[in-house]
Amino acid sequence: MSNWQKPSKREPPKTKAELREMLTEAVRNTPSPDQASKQRPVKAKKTAAGAADVD
Repeated sequence: MSNWQKPSKREPPKTKAELREMLTEAVRNTPSPDQASKQRPVKAKKTAAGAADVD
């Protein structure tokens, strides 16, 4: 038989000020699109492995 955990107590809802602060912090920690494209490696193009016709 499964041993279920008790549901944890829910946190009280966040105020608008707290949500704005969380959003501001998330935006600050997210790199801009220019920086993100420089950091990501270039993906290799997929090859069509099964595309050859077999008669």
